[in-house]
Amino acid sequence: MEAQSGKMSEPRVLISHPTGNQNVRNAVASLAERGMLAEFWTAVAWNTQSGWNRLLPSGMRTLLERRAYPDAPGERIRCVPSRELIRLSAGSTAFGRFLTSSERPFSIIGVYRHFDGQVARRVRSLRPDAVYCYEGGALETFREAKRLGIKTIYEQTSSYWYWVRDLLKQEAERSPAMVELLPNLADSAEHLARKDEELSLADTVFVASEHVRRTLVGAVPDEKIRVVHYGAPEIRPREPIAVDPERPLRVLFVGVLVQHKGIGYLLDAIDRLGSRVDLTLVGKRFHPNPRVDEACRRWRWFETLSHRQVLDVMMDSDVLVLPSLGEGFGLVVTEALACGLPAIVTPSVGASDLIHDGQEGFVVPVCSAGAIAERLDTLYRDRKLLAAMSRRAQEAAAKDSWASYRVNYADTLRAAVACQ
Repeated sequence: MEAQSGKMSEPRVLISHPTGNQNVRNAVASLAERGMLAEFWTAVAWNTQSGWNRLLPSGMRTLLERRAYPDAPGERIRCVPSRELIRLSAGSTAFGRFLTSSERPFSIIGVYRHFDGQVARRVRSLRPDAVYCYEGGALETFREAKRLGIKTIYEQTSSYWYWVRDLLKQEAERSPAMVELLPNLADSAEHLARKDEELSLADTVFVASEHVRRTLVGAVPDEKIRVVHYGAPEIRPREPIAVDPERPLRVLFVGVLVQHKGIGYLLDAIDRLGSRVDLTLVGKRFHPNPRVDEACRRWRWFETLSHRQVLDVMMDSDVLVLPSLGEGFGLVVTEALACGLPAIVTPSVGASDLIHDGQEGFVVPVCSAGAIAERLDTLYRDRKLLAAMSRRAQEAAAKDSWASYRVNYADTLRAAVACQ
C-alpha cells in the first residue's frame, strides 16, 4: 500500500477459492468494487453466455452455472481447472467414486491441495499486500506469503474440526441407525494437521457467525477473529400466506441429506405431525440409508436444483427447517428469509445470529425432534402467526443484504491488512 496524494491506496488482495459459492462471489465483488482485487483464483469460472451451455447435459450445466462470477473483472480471474473438471465429470460409477474419494488427487481434498500449490507459486511473482484464503485451501499459499512478509487472512467457513469430531462421535453413539450419514469422521490426521497449520499461519481469521467463533475457543486467540455475517439475496415479492387452517403446512429442507444437518430429527418430527405437514427435500443423498431413502420416496425430493430453482421452491413453501448439529452459517437460511420463509434452526446454525426466537422463526435445541414438531404444529395451527413471521423474515433479510455484507467485508478486511 503506497501513499498517493497524502492518502493510503487501497490494499491489493489476492483471494482464492477452488469451488466458489455465494459468499465467495460477494467477497470478490466487494474487492473489485473498491479497487482492492489483485487477482481472484478459482478452479473453474464459467461463462453462462458460452455456446457450450446448449451442448452440456442439464446436470453438468447446473453445476457449471454455479461457478459464474459476473461481478469479477475477467482479466483478474485465474483458473486451475484440470482436476476439478475431472472430479465433476467422474460420475457416480464405482470407478468414479474411487477416483474422487478420500484424499486421492481427484478428490475434493486433492483438488484443494493442488490448487493451493498453484496459487502459492503466483504469490511469489504477484507480491500482493495480502492473501485471502479459505479453510482447507490455504497452507502452501500462507507458507509462501509468510516467507515474503505478506499478510495472511483466513476464512474459517465451518465449525472447528476438533469440535465437529467430538460432536459427530457423540451423535454416532446417540443415533447408530444414522451413523453412515455422518461425514468427516474418517478425515486423516494429516488433513486435520494441515488445517491447524493454516489457522496458526493466519494473521486474521474471518468467520461468518458467533457459532464458529465459539468452536474456535482455545484454538485461535479471540483477538485474531473477525465476525462478518453473510448476506441475503434481494427480497422476492410474495403473496400473503393463506390462513386456511386445513391446508398442510409446507415444510422445506435444503442441504445434503446427512445427520450432521439433523435430517433424522427433522424426519422424526414430520412423522409426528402426519397429515398436518407436507415435506419437500432438496439435496443429495450422501449414503444409502433406509430412513432417508423412504422419505425421498414418500415426499417430494429434488437431488439437485439450480440456485434460481431453489428460490422458486422456497416461494412455494411455508417454512424452512435446518436443524443442523453444526453449521458454519447456512446460506439457505438467509435465502429463505428473503423469500418470506420463517426458519426453524438450532443455535449451532450460524445464521441463528440473525433470527430472534419467535420473530423471524424459531431457535430450537439441537437433536430435538420434539421441539421441531412443536414449532411446526404451532405454525400449522396459527396461520396468522405464520403470515406475521413471513413479513418479519423479509424485513430481516432486507437489513442483512449482500450489499451490506460487501461493505462490512471490505471495511473489516481493509483494517485487518492495515493492522501491524
